[in-house]
Formats: sequence, C-alpha cells, structure tokens
Amino acid sequence: MNRRKVVVIFMQIIFLLASVYLVYKILRAAQSKEKLNTSKQYLPSIELRKIDGSIFQTDSFKKTKKLLVINYFNPDCDHCQNMVHDMFRERAILKDVNWLMITSNTREKTKRFADSMNLSKLPGVTVLNDTALQFIKAFGTVSVPSFYVYNNGTLLRKHSGECSIAYLLQP
Repeated sequence: MNRRKVVVIFMQIIFLLASVYLVYKILRAAQSKEKLNTSKQYLPSIELRKIDGSIFQTDSFKKTKKLLVINYFNPDCDHCQNMVHDMFRERAILKDVNWLMITSNTREKTKRFADSMNLSKLPGVTVLNDTALQFIKAFGTVSVPSFYVYNNGTLLRKHSGECSIAYLLQP
C-alpha cells in the first residue's frame, strides 16, 4: 500500500472514532438531563442547614397537605429582594404555605439578609443555607430567583425569574 492510501484510511478511522465518541457524549448528556428532569418531578431528599446551623431535611414535606414553595435565591439579587417585598404584601395567602428560601451564600451573609428583610415575621418561611451545593446537585443549574412548587411531594410548577406570589400559589 502506498503512503497516500494509509493516510486516507487512517483519517477515515479517526473520523469514525470521533463520530462515535460524539454520539456517545450526546446520548449521555440527554440521559443525564432526562434523569435530572425526572428527579425534580418529585421532591428530592436533600439536607440543608438552617441559619442557626441545625440540619434541615426536605423529606418532612413529602406528605404534607400544604403547598411547598422552594425558592432558590441570592441575597444580592434585586429580583429576589423584590420577591420578599411581595411576600410581605401577600402575607395573608402565605399562611397556608411552607416556603423554603435556599441560598448557597455563607451563613453570615444569609443571616444578615434574613434579618434585614425581617423574614422571621413571615409565616411558614424557612431560610436555608446550601454551602455543600446539594440543591444544585438535585435540581441542576438554576437561575435566581427560581421557584419550585410542590404538593404532597409532586411538582406542580417551576418558574425562573421574578413573578407574582399569586401565580406561584395558584391551583
């Protein structure tokens, strides 16, 4: 065989291997995304920390009759701060809701935010830290603010970005 044929055959083999590898990576990414989407359909079991450092687990909300709103936020986010102001305006409809506010910021920064926004005065609101990134592992990459609304552990709706409290809590 001459040198030219060897090079052509070698290039064809390289192209074939690259194509197979690309198809493999695409299928793995699709499976991973599907698995992540399926895992969000039911309330994932994750362990977080309250501001006081105590352990908090989401499992306790899987059988509750109250709506559960999981709100991933950042204390520096203007939209997140606006949502807290809306929560105070709509506090009457929050009395029958469990609202988890989760951030990956430090406990100190989260505490300052919770204190400055008077979150302890909102009924059913629990502020949580996720410095171990358990939320991101369970829910994937999320923007702030992001909302996941569950009833009896089943996802009713999800929303990214600022929105009305009434929209989140609608049946």
